[in-house]
Amino acid sequence: MRYLQLQIRFPPEARHPMHQFLVEQDSIQRAYLRHWNFSTPEYVTTLLHVVGNIEKGREEYLAALDVVETIQEYDVTPVDDRSFYVYIRESAHGFASRLRALLTDTELLIVPPIEYGSDGEMLFEIAGEQEALQGLVANLPEHLSVSVNRLGEYDAYRESQVTALTGRQEEVLDVARDLGYYEIPRQASVRDVADELGCSKSTAADHLRKAEARLVSLYEDRSTTK
Repeated sequence: MRYLQLQIRFPPEARHPMHQFLVEQDSIQRAYLRHWNFSTPEYVTTLLHVVGNIEKGREEYLAALDVVETIQEYDVTPVDDRSFYVYIRESAHGFASRLRALLTDTELLIVPPIEYGSDGEMLFEIAGEQEALQGLVANLPEHLSVSVNRLGEYDAYRESQVTALTGRQEEVLDVARDLGYYEIPRQASVRDVADELGCSKSTAADHLRKAEARLVSLYEDRSTTK
């Protein structure tokens, strides 16, 4: 079984209003679509993990939810000062209808989460037969900007590397990546990461070391099993 990671950048008119919200502000960095349920024809139910400067951006995000006409109801569950979950039930029209088609009208498997970024992009992974994967990419609408970031044999162990991190470790790595801490040359310092997280430099450094050590350990474990 093969998999590919697709990055699709939607033009503004094709984005969901909440995805457009991510583009138009700077407090909320991204939203991960973790789970979905399409069993009822009239609406779609989704669970998103929203990440960013929650103290500054949470109320703005909820206000944006309130004005989306297709959203019937939502419920928010706080996680920490960097993220929260939002359960959404939305009528199956417009973008929600297209999302249902994307995730169900295919023999391929969509591997959650689906990441919505602040540049208007959607990042997700798909697993299945090579021919079907090629057909999916070839048949995407021409007005979309599409890139294949990864392609190879599907490996569930690779997926476990991220889930093996604690939520806080994953969050710190996300912030470090966004700030350019892992760029060459490095664009941000541990102090920059700490300031973004609202914690001390030593705390940020400790989280980074533990997360990096865990990922290295998982890589070594995988190498010894080959």
